[in-house]
Amino acid sequence: MTAQSPNPKSQITKETTKSAKAAKTAKNLKQTIMIFARFAIFAVFAVQASAQQLLDHVVARIGNSALTQTDVDFAAAFGVVDPKAGDPVKQMIDRRLVIGEVNRFPPPEPTATAIDEVVARMKTTAGSQAAAVMKRTGVDEKRLSEFARETLRIEAYIAQRFGNGPRADQQRTQWLDGLRSRGDVTEFSLRP
Repeated sequence: MTAQSPNPKSQITKETTKSAKAAKTAKNLKQTIMIFARFAIFAVFAVQASAQQLLDHVVARIGNSALTQTDVDFAAAFGVVDPKAGDPVKQMIDRRLVIGEVNRFPPPEPTATAIDEVVARMKTTAGSQAAAVMKRTGVDEKRLSEFARETLRIEAYIAQRFGNGPRADQQRTQWLDGLRSRGDVTEFSLRP
């Protein structure tokens, strides 16, 4: 018996058929991807505007950070700002400006006990609504402690810088006015 040599034409035909099948498969895959992409784009733009939910309002920008309505609502509920003493947004802007100064010239760190006391006072101020406000604003126990720590650091800084002499209030007011004038602050009005 003689060994038959493979037919070169047959091998070329098989390779051509494989290449044609691979090209067809690639073309089908490309068409499927294009159909999916068109559907995805349609689905994104087909969502009605009424189905969109506003997450929060930015009420001011202080430097590179945003102050949201949620921040202001939380601060008012927990007594971080006093709505009776004026516009809570302006109070929160002032607080952020002061915190910037406190971070530049830090006073001694408050103790854990002092922070816990301020947290307890804040929760007392919020009363029975404390848990609901925390849930609505997304503030957890850790962030509540951070607010308390910031409050204590601000108080220590103000006491360290101005003391409590007869001119302390006047000096604090002038200093805060200077912070406002130098601060990079933009307030945004909320439209109903």
